Amino acid sequence: MGILFIIIVTALLAGIWANYESSKSNLEANAHRLHVITESHLNNSFRMIDAGLTIYDNTFNEDMQDAFVIVMEEYNQTGGDPSRMDLESLKTRIGGMDIYIINNLSIIQHTTKSSELSLDFSIVSPEFHQWLQNIRNTSGFYPDLVCQNHVEGILTKYSYMPTPDHHYIIELGLVSDKFAGERMVVQYSNVVDDIKAFNPYLEDVLLFQSQKRLVYNTSYIPTPEESSMLDALLKENRTTRVVKGPELHKTIIWIPVDLRNPDYPADMSIFAKLTYNDSILSEELTQMGFIHGFTAILVLLMGGLIAFMVSRRISKPIEQFTTDVDAIAAGDLNHTIRPVHGYELSNLAEKTGVMVERLKEQIRKREASEQRFMDLVQLLPVGVFESDLDGNITFANPAAFELFGANFNKSFQGINIFSSICPQDLDRAKEMFNVILHGQKTVGSEFTCLRKDGDTFPILAYVASRSENGVVIGARGSVVDVTRLKQVEAEVRLLNVDLEKRVAQRTFELEEATSELKAFTYSVSHDLKAPLRAIDGFSTILSMKAGSRLEPKEREYLEKIRQTVLHMNDLIESLLLLSHLNWQELKYEEISLNPLISDVVSSVLEQNPDHKVSVIIYDLPPCYGDKTMIQQVFMNLISNAVKFSRKRSDPRVEIGTVKDHAGTVYYVKDNGIGFEMRLSGQIFKPFMRLVRTDQFEGSGVGLATVHRIIRRHGGKIWVESTPGEGTTFYFTFPPRE
Repeated sequence: MGILFIIIVTALLAGIWANYESSKSNLEANAHRLHVITESHLNNSFRMIDAGLTIYDNTFNEDMQDAFVIVMEEYNQTGGDPSRMDLESLKTRIGGMDIYIINNLSIIQHTTKSSELSLDFSIVSPEFHQWLQNIRNTSGFYPDLVCQNHVEGILTKYSYMPTPDHHYIIELGLVSDKFAGERMVVQYSNVVDDIKAFNPYLEDVLLFQSQKRLVYNTSYIPTPEESSMLDALLKENRTTRVVKGPELHKTIIWIPVDLRNPDYPADMSIFAKLTYNDSILSEELTQMGFIHGFTAILVLLMGGLIAFMVSRRISKPIEQFTTDVDAIAAGDLNHTIRPVHGYELSNLAEKTGVMVERLKEQIRKREASEQRFMDLVQLLPVGVFESDLDGNITFANPAAFELFGANFNKSFQGINIFSSICPQDLDRAKEMFNVILHGQKTVGSEFTCLRKDGDTFPILAYVASRSENGVVIGARGSVVDVTRLKQVEAEVRLLNVDLEKRVAQRTFELEEATSELKAFTYSVSHDLKAPLRAIDGFSTILSMKAGSRLEPKEREYLEKIRQTVLHMNDLIESLLLLSHLNWQELKYEEISLNPLISDVVSSVLEQNPDHKVSVIIYDLPPCYGDKTMIQQVFMNLISNAVKFSRKRSDPRVEIGTVKDHAGTVYYVKDNGIGFEMRLSGQIFKPFMRLVRTDQFEGSGVGLATVHRIIRRHGGKIWVESTPGEGTTFYFTFPPRE
């Protein structure tokens, strides 16, 4: 009963407290929101009033600008000497406007208003002094808004105009009864009355101007605290300030309504001092607290009564249900839960019965699972064991007994894992066992063990710690006989030794063959080219010595001999280059292709000045390879493209790239004679030509050289061609690793 009473009372008191906190929070939030709305309304209202007064004040600008024409004429007639001007007469002529002559020190030197003579603006209003200095060397009409003058506080509209010689600034001041009347229509006091009526927490509102005068009460003298705050707002930054009032439960908020306008020198800003009475909110909160406290007392009384009545009804069935549950918790899962009254307890008893049945089913499944696991462990060909903290075996499967030559039917009693390890590995085994018991992980470890018959054999052991409730109680693991594995390793080592010998022998034979090939190539180059040089030399001498005595046909035969010799020499050079590619070392570097291709194109066109071919080089990404060989690739492909497109009326060659799934693919494309694609598999073979030599010159080795260079770089090359339309060679280079 006591617990039920505490629960009910705690819940109700918590609800009352939560309601109180929520109500308090809402009341404070509403008060804050009311303050924000009040201050926003005040700010917006003053700005609307200022905008309306500005429009009204500007209606007098035209009359004042006309008056300046008369004053400036008088100033010019006196030669720029204001002391010679009849200011009183001028005042009458311009409709009674007061005239002020302000010198370069911002001091009123001459005026029709004696009370303001010698007024020094650099002291009275430094900001206005700076504004005067800014306009002194300009020309034009500068109107101001209606504001209170600096001495008497009379509403006056001022306007300013620098003299043509920039020695003085002339100021006109217009006083009119209309000014006060218009401002009475849009009184600031009406706004103050409205926000006081709207906000019950607002106790007082004072409105100050930038001259620290109270609006509509120029005789009011600000207190030292007000004067200090106004100085801070005027000189530092015009932001809202919150201070605690000198009286208890008072909060003062200073709200600057910044109405400064760069088009007018007068600062029409309003600085509102709002005094809030915090005691009103405190009283409301106190009253609300009394109400919630009284409610809490009632709840305590009602809760006690309800708890007493309810506990009498439900305590007996609960005690009966508790007794049944205790019996089940003690291990008697077959104990029957007796029926109880009440929907909730009856439902709980039913669900508890279901839970007990499910628990029994889970126990049966767990026992079956453990039996399956045990059967599996018993049948495993790998030895599995468990031990205590001292290494004594607490469980082992038949494979573990068979591994060590023991009888499975014998008891585990007295068997220790360290008794089967050879002495040379014993210390290492104990060290690993201690590491495992301290929770550190280890990989498989190899040991030499002893069988019952005294034979030794290698094992590979995988061991981990065994814990219960977070406490290490021993270890468990598996052991594998690696005798056969050791034999295989030895065989593999022998094979590797033999393989290394064979590779070394084959490498030696390959190096010997390469050396012989290089020597053969040099010999062929020397032995073949020497006779060719002789033939070319003698034919040249014969042409020079006896050319005039030979018949035209004979001279033609002689020229053919020399051309054939040159062709043979080119063929030998191409063959030497092709064979040299097989053993030449590749010097990899990153290659910028556009400059390289530009040089190749220039070289090809210089060698073929009669071929007017248009060559287009697109922006190509760099590649990685042997620069000399890559240059040879583009030289051969571009030379072929220029050669086989020269018979077209508009020969064109393009060099660019395309993207595919493998990366960047480079291409060289021409609009030349083309060929049948069924011949595409033959063009990369040495000496394979698809046209006669008398039609297009060439050795027949160029494309074979290209194919071999790209293959040595690990790339690939293919061709697409259409007879009469042109040929495109595509090729790739592997990216830099």
